[in-house]
Amino acid sequence: MPKLFVYDTGRRITTKVTLAFARGAVNHNCVYNGPWVVKHLGIQRYLDNGLPADFEPGDSVATLGILRGTGLLLKEAIEKGIDYYYMDHAYFNAGYGGKGWMRVTKNGHSCNTLRDVPKDRFKSFAKNYGIKIEPWRTNRERGGLILVLPPTNAVSWFHEMDPYAWERRVVGTLKEILPRSEHHRIVVRHKPKEPIVDKRGFLLELQPTGEHEDMPSLADQLDEACCVIAYNSMVALEATLKGIPVITSPHSCCDRVSFSIDDFYENSKPTVFNTEPLNRKHLIYWLAHNQWKMRDIEDGKCWQELQEIYSGV
Repeated sequence: MPKLFVYDTGRRITTKVTLAFARGAVNHNCVYNGPWVVKHLGIQRYLDNGLPADFEPGDSVATLGILRGTGLLLKEAIEKGIDYYYMDHAYFNAGYGGKGWMRVTKNGHSCNTLRDVPKDRFKSFAKNYGIKIEPWRTNRERGGLILVLPPTNAVSWFHEMDPYAWERRVVGTLKEILPRSEHHRIVVRHKPKEPIVDKRGFLLELQPTGEHEDMPSLADQLDEACCVIAYNSMVALEATLKGIPVITSPHSCCDRVSFSIDDFYENSKPTVFNTEPLNRKHLIYWLAHNQWKMRDIEDGKCWQELQEIYSGV
């Protein structure tokens, strides 16, 4: 009998979401390989004891975010081949309460798979929340900025890399490719408040970067962008909706429509950027199928659809 242990950090919002997820799994615990043994536990239980000794492939853990011990949980699950369900802000109309939605992915920080699905669910978002897919912009219709969005300190910790390594590599590569006269086009934009974590992934502080006081708004910078280069920032999805080329890591939900930094070797405004990625609209429709309202999480619709999504049904 497979086990699902859902871990909670004790924060009000986290408790609400994780408890709803556990209840949803109970409501549909006979769907696909069930019935499941479902438990909702405090993260301290994990920090004190680690994963249960009898956990094996086929068992699962679930949690929200990567701070306060949850990142350690996910890392151990990955190391031991245990499936994990990760919850965080949604791709569209994100929010923890009211009319907001949550994304849930299996064995990933963000959904980077792709399946052909009907567009009706996204059309519902478009109608109700004013979200739209803008026409693809050619080089002539875009600006010249190369907007670089590095991973946060917390995300760097989770992926076990130097907090500034990705930024240095991307900016360094661009400066090698582009003539010095065009280096001003490279604009690095960090999060307004950087989550600084210790070696175990516990939040130390939200450190203001200060750079945004003298910087144009994100919306203005996107309007002036030639492309967006992002490790995992959801700004890549904003750019994709706006018809702006993106270059991402495999940990981004836009990985399937990503161009390559090597494209800049061809031209400082690569001609390949003129062509809309074949899967752009399909990706956006698919991401809409990978997020749920709280009521869908609690009544089991989310759990049922996750089993369908990741079972190849």
